[in-house]
Order: sequence, then C-alpha cells, then structure tokens
Amino acid sequence: MDMETLMKKFMIDDESRKQAIFTNIFVIQNKLQTTCDKLDPELTMKQWLLLAITTSVDETLTLTKLGDIMGCSRQNVKKLAIALENKGFVQIDQNEKDSRAASLLVKDKVNEYSEKVRDMQKEILDILFKDFTEREVEQLFFGMIKLNTGIENIKKYIENNELER
Repeated sequence: MDMETLMKKFMIDDESRKQAIFTNIFVIQNKLQTTCDKLDPELTMKQWLLLAITTSVDETLTLTKLGDIMGCSRQNVKKLAIALENKGFVQIDQNEKDSRAASLLVKDKVNEYSEKVRDMQKEILDILFKDFTEREVEQLFFGMIKLNTGIENIKKYIENNELER
C-alpha cells in the first residue's frame, strides 16, 4: 500500500482528514529529509536548514533562538553548528559571560555554496511543486502559517496544563 492509497482511506470526514494530515506531516518530513540528503554530499538537510534560517534573518540569533525556530533543542543546533564550523561555513561566536548566548557568524563559503547549488535547488522546488497550481501553492503557504499558529497554541496549552499539575 502506498501513502496516496492510505490517505484516501481518511477522506471519510473532517476528523479523519485532520488525523491523516497530522500523520502525514511526519511522513513527509522523513521522506523529504532522507530524499534530499542524497542530493548534496556537502550538507545534510538539517545543516542546510540551519544555514537558510541564519542567513534569512537580519539579526544575529543565539543557538537557543535558532533551536526555537527550527523546532529542536539548543544542543541539536550546536551539533549542527559544529559540523558546519568544521566544514568552514560558520564560526560559533561564544559569549564569554553566558554560553547559552552563543551565536553563528556566517562565512563567505555560504555565499559560494549558495551560488553553486542555486540552480539545483530551483529545479528541486520545481519538481516538488510540479503538480500544484499557483493558487494551491498560495493556499498551502497560508495553511502552513495557520499550522504553525496551531503548534504555538499547543505549546501554550501544555504550559498552562503543566502549571495545574
């Protein structure tokens, strides 16, 4: 049985579709990571994600804040950062007063790498979204924003319920 066949079993009602979407998010993440890790021997998808986020913001972010954005721990970000530092992409800027305030300094190699893989990345996105209309891409984009808001609401729910325990 393939994923499309499995998903069709959940087309019964709204509650079933929500369950299918929830499950499929994890499957998609796993498939996307394992597939795209094979694209480029230089960087894993998680290393690429860390670089993409770091270079997309106008401020210097701590490893803790990068972890919050990526949805993982500071320790996981630090492991990724060390691997990127060893490859010459970043430098970890340690804060002498507070090790939790360490941040990343992007090196010129990031721009060189981005230039080298730009066409391949565009081609991969074109393949990934080949069967989508412009309207469907727009709807998915705004749906992802709402999904992120829902995740933040779950975090608040958990925090509130932990206080009551």
